[in-house]
Amino acid sequence: MADKRMMSKSVIDTDMFLDMPASTQCLYFHMLLRADDDGFLKNAKTIMRTVGASPDDVKLLIAKQYLIPFDTGIMAIKHWRIHNYIKKDRYKPTDCEEIKLLEVNEKGEYVLAEPSRNQVGSNLEPQDRDRDRDRIEIGKDRDSRESSRKRNSANNSTTAAQKLKKPTLEELKAYIAENGYTFSAEAFMDYYESNGWKVGRNPMKSWQATCRTWQRHELPSGGQGSTGTVPPEIDNIPF
Repeated sequence: MADKRMMSKSVIDTDMFLDMPASTQCLYFHMLLRADDDGFLKNAKTIMRTVGASPDDVKLLIAKQYLIPFDTGIMAIKHWRIHNYIKKDRYKPTDCEEIKLLEVNEKGEYVLAEPSRNQVGSNLEPQDRDRDRDRIEIGKDRDSRESSRKRNSANNSTTAAQKLKKPTLEELKAYIAENGYTFSAEAFMDYYESNGWKVGRNPMKSWQATCRTWQRHELPSGGQGSTGTVPPEIDNIPF
């Protein structure tokens, strides 16, 4: 098994990843380092205890679909083939039978295979015979980053009037539900209405970004972000 691992910014440089608590992000990086050459982990609980993480961190990685759990306790890192490619002379195939339950989608991610395909085996090929696909995925990854830079550039040119647009309560509730945030839309709206839609002394530039800040930190209105209790739908994940 290789001693060095890589990570792709296309996976970790996203709002969904960065909005997770630091302990959850740290656990993910440790799992990346310790997985076998196909991205499988036999000792997720041991890694969790070693780095001082909690079961809630593992549940959150599963809920956010960064990990694929199996009934045997083995876990697979979904974006493994995007993060890492091991040279043929160093690659050691996994001995986890769970690899037969997975296939690789067009993005290079692990996904659970269709039940009908499980019966005849996985469509996964050995990594040393998958070089052409990986080259394509690397090119897609590069194109994705370029598209992201262009979108960011376009967003930066948005007029001040558009940035300062205040959300309606319905828009705010929809945004909170879409992102799985746990604070009250009414509390958010009341606080910023009473402060003239300002953050400190400055006008709010993006209410979406302010929502993310509310989710991460103790809020002025008494709400609590992701550093507090685990949402019920995540807490119900068996681990």
